[in-house]
Amino acid sequence: MGNEIFQTVTGATGLPQELVERELAETLKSKGITIDKVTLEDLRQVLADYLRETILHAKDKFANGVWIEETNPYDELGQE
Repeated sequence: MGNEIFQTVTGATGLPQELVERELAETLKSKGITIDKVTLEDLRQVLADYLRETILHAKDKFANGVWIEETNPYDELGQE
């Protein structure tokens, strides 16, 4: 039953489902919760944590309302 809830919730987010599934599965795993045993309350908490982290990450990318672009020096372009 947990997997059905997981699929329903990740599909209803309006975000790319594969991304949300991966992110939430990682968060669930870090809390010791398996997808097949997840409850709706577990997903509520994990989604709240995920949104909080996403918002904090986005906030870190802005300084005084200006987007801080991560750039690579020209000599490093195309290299990994």
